[in-house]
Amino acid sequence: MTINRRILLCAVALALGALFIRLGFWQLDRHGERSAGVRARAERADAPRLQWMSPGDVPPDTAGLIGRRARLAGRWDRAGEVILRSRTLDGRAGAEVLTPFLVGGDAGQVVMVLRGWLPAPDGLRPDLASGWTEPPGDARASAAVEGVLVSSRDGRGGQPLQTEIAGAQHLAIAGLDLALIREQTALEPTPHVLRADDPPLGGALRPARALETDSGPHLSYAIQWFAFAVIGLGGTAILLRSSGDRTSPSERKRP
Repeated sequence: MTINRRILLCAVALALGALFIRLGFWQLDRHGERSAGVRARAERADAPRLQWMSPGDVPPDTAGLIGRRARLAGRWDRAGEVILRSRTLDGRAGAEVLTPFLVGGDAGQVVMVLRGWLPAPDGLRPDLASGWTEPPGDARASAAVEGVLVSSRDGRGGQPLQTEIAGAQHLAIAGLDLALIREQTALEPTPHVLRADDPPLGGALRPARALETDSGPHLSYAIQWFAFAVIGLGGTAILLRSSGDRTSPSERKRP
C-alpha cells in the first residue's frame, strides 16, 4: 500500500471514528434525558391527585404535570370524538379513541381524554357506541373521569382524515396532535391529555397504551456506536500493519 493510500485510509478511519464517538455521546445524552423524565414522572405519580373541577384549577404549563394523576368533573362530548387510527392490540387491528371532556360543563375547558382501544378491521372505523357502557342519554349529563396526564406533540398527527361512523363525521389522525385537532375541528382543547384509567367492564373498550416506564434503547445504541468506532479504528490499524509487513524492502526505501 502506498503512502498516499495509507494517509487517506487513516483520515477516513479517524473521521468515521470521531463521528461514531460523537453519536455515542449523543445517545448517552438522550439516555440521561429520558431517564430523568421517567424518574420525574414516577415522582409525580406519587403526588396528590389533581382535582380539576372547573376552569383555572390546573395550570396551563404541562411540563410539570406529565405523569400526574388527575380527576376531572364535567361532561363528555361524544359527538367530537377523534380517532387515533391504525392501533394494534394483541395482533388485532383497531384504533384508539380521544373523547373531548368539558371540565365544569358547557362553558368549561376542553380536555382530550384517551379513553382506550376499540377493534376496527380497517384500523379507521371502530364502533364508537360499543365503547360506552351507558346509552347516550342526556348530552348534558354530568360525569367524572380519572387517569394520568400524558404528553402530546404537534406534528405527529400525520395526514388528517374525515371518516363516517354511524352517520357522523369524525376526525382520524395518526397520533396525539392537539394542534391538528384545533385546526381540523371546532374544538379548542387545553394542552393537556388525560389517559383514562382502565375502562369499566362490559364494554368493548380496552385500555390505551401505557406510559413509557423505562429509559428506552438509547444506552444500547450508545454502546453500538462506541463499538463501531473501536472496530473501525482497530481494523484500520490491523490493516495498515498487515500491509506494512507485506511491503518489500525496496518499496520501503523508495522515496
